[in-house]
Amino acid sequence: MSTTRARAAAILKAAGWEFAPPPIVWSARLTRCAGLFVIEKDSRGVWRPEIRLSIPLLRRRDWPWPMEVCGIRCHDAERVQLRILEHELIHFALWVEGKEWGHTEEFRRIAFERFGHQAITHGIGSEDA
Repeated sequence: MSTTRARAAAILKAAGWEFAPPPIVWSARLTRCAGLFVIEKDSRGVWRPEIRLSIPLLRRRDWPWPMEVCGIRCHDAERVQLRILEHELIHFALWVEGKEWGHTEEFRRIAFERFGHQAITHGIGSEDA
């Protein structure tokens, strides 16, 4: 079993991006959405990217299967986590490339072309992220 960071590195490479993933943190406090890409200043004032994944939402085992995530039917928790990680890595990749990293048309195009996503929102949680 690989780590989440190793999975993220493999996703980036398969999608054609040649950079390492940002730190990935599993958060017990993140409960409104399954994943989140954030950029925060560190103690030196340097902007640092991070992907946060929700423990309460992504480690649940009682979801009604199959469920739709990023517009794709998922039949198990591993696939749900993969779709969320792909989604957050698109935000990160656009940020690294100095582009607008929100849910833009470019984001939508990348999500569809590289990952087959049919929606640009997760579909998990009480807010779309």
